[in-house]
Amino acid sequence: MLELSLILILWAYLLVQLVIFAGIFSEPRARKKQLDWPFISILVPARNEAEHIESCLKSLLQIDYPSGAFEILVGNDGSTDDTGKIIENLAHHNPQIVQYQIEGQLGSAKAKANVLAQLVHKAKGEYIFVTDADITVSKTWVKNLLPYLLEPNMGIVSGTTLIEGPGFFAGMQSLEWLLANGNLLGLDHLGMKGTAVGNNMAFTREAYFKTGGFEKIPFSVTEDFQLFNYIRKQGFKTRNLGQRASLNLSKPQTNFMRLLHQRKRWMIGAQGLPWYWFPFFILLSLYAPVIVILFFIHFKMAFTILLIKFLLQSVFLMYLQNKFRIKTHYFYLFVFEPYSNIINFLMLVFYLMPIKMNWKERKY
Repeated sequence: MLELSLILILWAYLLVQLVIFAGIFSEPRARKKQLDWPFISILVPARNEAEHIESCLKSLLQIDYPSGAFEILVGNDGSTDDTGKIIENLAHHNPQIVQYQIEGQLGSAKAKANVLAQLVHKAKGEYIFVTDADITVSKTWVKNLLPYLLEPNMGIVSGTTLIEGPGFFAGMQSLEWLLANGNLLGLDHLGMKGTAVGNNMAFTREAYFKTGGFEKIPFSVTEDFQLFNYIRKQGFKTRNLGQRASLNLSKPQTNFMRLLHQRKRWMIGAQGLPWYWFPFFILLSLYAPVIVILFFIHFKMAFTILLIKFLLQSVFLMYLQNKFRIKTHYFYLFVFEPYSNIINFLMLVFYLMPIKMNWKERKY
């Protein structure tokens, strides 16, 4: 009975992976290009981002969009490094960039949510785009997301963000993000909505203020999920896109503790996901211990399932790499399996430990 139960759990996990894979192929077709491009506002929260803010803003200045039809509002959230000076210098030569010093708290909003809450009130556009200071956006980012956002009753549209950086640790994070985004997209295309990607999303002013804004909705360390959820509660449609044209690139975490704190933040936010996500998370968390136990009971069956899982996952990742036109070492695909199982275990342990999540030098 134990052996049968273990085998059923593992095959159920593989079945879910196949369903997600099928979902990837049901992505909506790209919208036609617009002939008239409305004025838009791009919001960038920044806190101690001297290392990244210049490349972020320069990528935004190079977007394929009429120069007089967009503004870039940067919220300097109490930075103690040279972030403010870098923004000021770029703003001096580029009138689209406006820097705001974030002071005080607007309603219930805190941290990044507070920055965005204040910037939205400054924004002139009816269509608002959001990215982070450690992101470089594609030139076609706005033109890819906007036509979907202009669909009737659309509230929020989200693109895909992946990791780009040198070295093994960055390579593993890149595959993690690729797999996580693939799962998000596959389930979203099947109607199982999850969240927006906070550094790659756009929403309408109407939908945002129908929720009351970040100052009215309950605070969450995953502000993107919270806004996504409340916009859906107001009856607006949402859409996640897995298209190269709206792909943004993020910097990897530079050390293991920062990675664990990042994942703890994600896991805190995941508590609010719809019920249909939890069977997936349960199967994901059970996979590693179940496969280990099965190896001692039925080696051949365990090895077969492990091999099928590796092949399915590798094909899925290679398909996504081709879809987004990104490259990685094939060696990474072989070591990603043990790496991801170790990381998932450590994430769970760290999440359960009574340690406050530290993000951007703030604890929650």
